[in-house]
Amino acid sequence: MKNITVFLASSDELKNDRNSFHSLVASLDEIFEPRGYRIRCRRWEDFSAFCTGSRTQDDYNRIVRASDICICMFHRKAGEYTIEEFNQALDEYVKSQSHPKTFVYIRALIEGEMEDEALKRFKEDLFDRVGHYWCNYATDDAMKLHFVMQLERIIPSVSGNASVTEGNHFKIENGVVSLYGHKIAELDNLSFAAENPEYLSLKESIARLNTEIARLRATGVAELQPMIDEKQAELYKKRESLNRLESRLFDLALSINKLIGSGTPVSERKRLAIEMFERGNSKGVVEILNEKDIAADAAQARKEIEQGKLLVDSGRSLIEAGLQKTRSLAEEYVLRAKALMTDYAEPRRFELACHAYEQGIELTRANLSEEELAKSLFEYGHFLQTNKRYDLAEVRYRENLDICQRLAAISPYAYEPDLAGTQNNLGVLYNNTQRYKESEKMYLSALKICQRLTAANPQVYEPDLAMTQNNLGLLYSDIRRYEESEEMHLSAVEIYQRLTIVNPQVYEPDLADTQYNLGCLYYNIQRYEDSEEMYLSALEVYQRLTAVNPQVYEPYLVRACNNLSFLFLAQGNFEEAERYAREGSKYDFTHHAIYTNLAASLLLQGRYAEAEEIYLRYKEELKEDFLSDFEDFYRRGIIPPEREDDVERIKKLLSK
Repeated sequence: MKNITVFLASSDELKNDRNSFHSLVASLDEIFEPRGYRIRCRRWEDFSAFCTGSRTQDDYNRIVRASDICICMFHRKAGEYTIEEFNQALDEYVKSQSHPKTFVYIRALIEGEMEDEALKRFKEDLFDRVGHYWCNYATDDAMKLHFVMQLERIIPSVSGNASVTEGNHFKIENGVVSLYGHKIAELDNLSFAAENPEYLSLKESIARLNTEIARLRATGVAELQPMIDEKQAELYKKRESLNRLESRLFDLALSINKLIGSGTPVSERKRLAIEMFERGNSKGVVEILNEKDIAADAAQARKEIEQGKLLVDSGRSLIEAGLQKTRSLAEEYVLRAKALMTDYAEPRRFELACHAYEQGIELTRANLSEEELAKSLFEYGHFLQTNKRYDLAEVRYRENLDICQRLAAISPYAYEPDLAGTQNNLGVLYNNTQRYKESEKMYLSALKICQRLTAANPQVYEPDLAMTQNNLGLLYSDIRRYEESEEMHLSAVEIYQRLTIVNPQVYEPDLADTQYNLGCLYYNIQRYEDSEEMYLSALEVYQRLTAVNPQVYEPYLVRACNNLSFLFLAQGNFEEAERYAREGSKYDFTHHAIYTNLAASLLLQGRYAEAEEIYLRYKEELKEDFLSDFEDFYRRGIIPPEREDDVERIKKLLSK
């Protein structure tokens, strides 16, 4: 068990904030304890005031210097003891180059409040001398999110375990940010979202559509159903747009948080961009981080590096300064790209974002290390893959793969996790483009690494192993190697079942997805009882998740209901087929595919009028699906003889 100590320094004016932060650390201790970390918060008021023979502040200073992380909070004034503790922490870090990692938090002023001259001088000195940009926060959620982002990012270094990977444990769902399934903050309480015009517009549209749908349903008029369906489809699209925007805003927030704690000095341009983002102004971020200014500074940085190479004595510091500036400029290109993707009013946002990513990569390639280049290539490749530009993504991933293989050959412990991640993403890409042999090769290579890493550190790497097994299971199912597919899926299910015992909020969705995949596999090889068991297990989880977060999990619930309904149709159990079709139809507001099963289950039970109404309503949209199902039912021999005339009548109706 690794202990991580956080020292909290602030004046008495922020007593409530200190108490809130102390409670946050206590909850984080519970989250991270199963993962091998104990996190403790230490404050001046937690220590005894008895005489120790030395100045009390000196005792505090010793604790500051021994801490892993130091948080210094300010609001209207800069107390002398808080400043002293900040300087102690900074001095210790300069000496040790390891601890404490120090962050400054400044609560926003409200109308009528003024900051004192000491705080103004401290902020100016902090930015000009240290190049550090503080965390502005107006709400508890903003303060909590910033710290949790930093903690998740720096745990590998403060724990002494370089194999622990940062990030990827946050989720943003239905406007809530969670870590390992535990709620951290709501986007409505974070200024970068709450003041973003596009975010507010989408939220207002969704609220309006919900009101209109509720009003139409309350009338009870059956003829209004097509209008309800139309508004439900619009609502679904708005929700999808909101989900994408929330994800992109949060991704940009993560990047900004990372650069604040990266040790790279924050430029004035970057500081202004961060302030624009915090105000919800994505356009302002893009305008400040314009490519003309970044490129000019990059040219100057290259010149400084070249000048440094010509100098014998003072060249080293000049080169290092140029490299630091180059890293900062590469970060600015990434921030520009991510800000562009949140600007829905810009029709060329994807094209412009790609250009910004590419400029940053070329800047990194020309001046920085292979490790830094590999990370840039991976991030850009993932961006391209997410946007389905597989051709461009493959080029970036392949270059990244070459670098990771070279680095892993030298230092496997440090670089094999990155290598496996790239191989996994390439496996997904090749599978999506039906290049199955190449996909299998990548997955198998990633699997070997994950198995080796899991044997050494199961706590960290079991989720990656399960993900790779699930991906291989899907691939083998696609190419009809069913025994191997079953083996992979069952291994993944076993891991996820074990993981859900400790933290179900995180791994239940993965467990349900893998069980659903097994259900599909068993259906394909006609092991219907096994298929039913897996579908029902997945459905139980999806129902629970949908009750909490319908915006995210409704489609998964509909998918499971749809497959269960068709499974029972295939076995001639029309009552159960109807049951699950009706369950899914409560949520299927857009694609309407589940109505093919509902209509068929009614028709084959002899309830012609009810079935006819559905066939007529969705005739234009689902005609081919309806007719295809009838052909499948004839092949299976599940149409009762007494219903064959009804089926033919519906087929004629659909063909008109």
